Amino acid sequence: MFAGDRSPLPRRRLLDALSSSSPVVVLAGPAGAGATTTLRAWAAEREDVTWAAGTVPDVADHGLAAPGTALVIDDAGSLTPDDWDRLTLLRTSRPHLLVRLAVRSRATVPPQQGAEFAESLLLTVAETAEYLIEVGSVLGAPAVHRVTGGLASAVRAVARLTVLSPAAVDAALVALPPGPLPAEHAALAAPTVLTNEVAEALGAPDGSIDDCERAGMGQWEPGFGHPLFVLTAPVRAATLAAYGQPADSPEQTPSAAAAVLLAQGAWYGALREGAATGSMQTVDAALKGGGLELVRMHGAAILEHLRHVRPLEVRRWPVIAMALALILNARREHRVRAMEMMGIALVGARTAAAGSSERALLKVIESVLKRLLAVGDGGVKAAQSAARMLAEISDDERRSLDGVLTELHAHAGVSLMYGGHAAEAAEQFEIALAAAVRPTARLTAFGGLALVQAQAGDLSAAQGWIDAALRHPWHDSVLREYQGSLLLIAQAWLHIQHGDLDAAEEAIDGVWHIIDTIEHWPLLAHVRAVIDICRGVPQRGLERLQALRRQRSSRIPRSQARLLDLTESSLNLAAGDFLAARALTAHSRDAPALAIGAARVQLFDRHPEQALRMLGRIVTETPIDRATAAALEAVALAQLGRHAAGPASRATSVAETHGLTTPFLLLPPEGREIFGERMPWQTDDVALATVARPRLTPRELILLEQLVDTPSLPDIAAELHVSVNTVKSQRRTLYRKLGAASRDEALAIAVEHGLLGTREPTSAALKRGR
Repeated sequence: MFAGDRSPLPRRRLLDALSSSSPVVVLAGPAGAGATTTLRAWAAEREDVTWAAGTVPDVADHGLAAPGTALVIDDAGSLTPDDWDRLTLLRTSRPHLLVRLAVRSRATVPPQQGAEFAESLLLTVAETAEYLIEVGSVLGAPAVHRVTGGLASAVRAVARLTVLSPAAVDAALVALPPGPLPAEHAALAAPTVLTNEVAEALGAPDGSIDDCERAGMGQWEPGFGHPLFVLTAPVRAATLAAYGQPADSPEQTPSAAAAVLLAQGAWYGALREGAATGSMQTVDAALKGGGLELVRMHGAAILEHLRHVRPLEVRRWPVIAMALALILNARREHRVRAMEMMGIALVGARTAAAGSSERALLKVIESVLKRLLAVGDGGVKAAQSAARMLAEISDDERRSLDGVLTELHAHAGVSLMYGGHAAEAAEQFEIALAAAVRPTARLTAFGGLALVQAQAGDLSAAQGWIDAALRHPWHDSVLREYQGSLLLIAQAWLHIQHGDLDAAEEAIDGVWHIIDTIEHWPLLAHVRAVIDICRGVPQRGLERLQALRRQRSSRIPRSQARLLDLTESSLNLAAGDFLAARALTAHSRDAPALAIGAARVQLFDRHPEQALRMLGRIVTETPIDRATAAALEAVALAQLGRHAAGPASRATSVAETHGLTTPFLLLPPEGREIFGERMPWQTDDVALATVARPRLTPRELILLEQLVDTPSLPDIAAELHVSVNTVKSQRRTLYRKLGAASRDEALAIAVEHGLLGTREPTSAALKRGR
């Protein structure tokens, strides 16, 4: 006997559902889903279980009176209305009774029972994999799940095979009950998914799908845009074997089904049908109709349905390539494939022939891909072109983009935001909000608007958008994913300005779990770094940021790379490593915040004249930039011994008006004298007031170790395999960086800054100072 016949299927999640405190729990699924077997397994773990099949015990049955007693009714779909009334009476007289049922169709359970339905009886891919390992099968779980649909009896049968050839799979499935559909329903087996409208279009009798469900031949599944009815794999295989494809036109039925599915907005069903029949046109239309929400809800399944499509095949279909790229990019291990698919999508978007609305769609795709791949201007010009095209298209063309219109405006807004065009970005987010037909699309638009205002320092406007967004009760699976990321980043920034670091950290933690895949990771890293600076742990923040940059910064837009440069410089300043902070320099293409950050470094380096020159060249338009630049001007004047009241007053006035505190976060010691009461996170002993920690090259650190252990320069030269003159030159550079004039002073400074780890220079080494 095959091992799988004796091995139990992994059903722990169903057993847990049956073990809940809910009075009535129902297992609903087609024939072969294992409902009866699961009920028996649950009953075997309990005492005081009464088993019934297709009937309800008499109310006078005293065996059901004890607390904790359970009544299990298999085949409850055959209960009559009188049976259901008797069950209601039984439950009323015995309030502690637990009732557990198995049915083929949810519709057979009266709503008055208040039943809780267990999650799908079909095995997941993970459960399929667990079973295959248990029985020693060499078959791949995704492939087995695909051909069986996760039906328990089908998984058992297919697991016996050594290869998944179509003929072998069909032979295994055809032999399973309940057999083929009746002849009058045979046309229903041609498409991969059904709706009542599809059944009608195929000429099936009225009520055909209901009949199939009651007979246990299939079940309704949730699908984005419309629920879908799916025949079980054995029923479909047996029907096609018995009757074949419709005799008049084997190609007509699937294409007719796809057309109906598209017309009724059953986007996921249309995609599945298109993938099964090789119709990229249908897949493309489904993705345009369903938009990013379709990709979010069914990403893994879409990837599996399109597994047979070669990368170059989708070059003519940039929307499909883009969808696949986004799905792949959500998994770190697939990022190389994601980049390949993004490149294909970008080429396709640039070369595809299209009408007006199609050109706008392709321009947004081009913008997104340039942003994700850090190509050219990061997609700014493409986003601006798309915005113009979308504003000019006709109402009919606009309706053709209904499924993706909100996402088009929102993604154009993201590209413009990253490109430094805040006003244009806000306009696109507002249009996206007005056009949104799905709540999740509104969330992205709300988040974009809130973040644009938060970054500018208009906290009141940002809070307004956040409050508007949170009036909707978002589930964590939405709020704490890509759609809610911009909103949570904006929320964290406002909490920082209000001094509530715990709340800020909680907001960032909400999306930190996707830091490895989300495109907004530089923004997340920046806000997290500001929190670290406020908490006085910049070194920890620096380690985290540098690790992230090593891991993720191979392809990011220039604006985001420069934001990371600013963030790293700020962390170095806060940690007292002024030498490392000097790596930040301003360029003409930079946002004002970068030039302000470079001027701040000059102040810590005690170069107030240079800082003032740099600040004088900056055009500050946002409240936060105006307040920060004015605060730095005041510090520069104080360092020069000049009157700083004017810029200090401007800084405090702007900050008070908008409720800003971060303009006073990173200031040299003079800043405390001017703005002390406005620096809530800093204490007298923070690293900002300490001497800078020198940053040495690896070679200089080696030389430093040699100065501890080796008595003479010739010995050091011999140890390092260089000339004595080279050692002298390197020693001069080392002394200059340390601010030392001799060996003993250099070693003392090195110990003070922890450059020698935990070791102390020996007294003999100190006496050898030169």
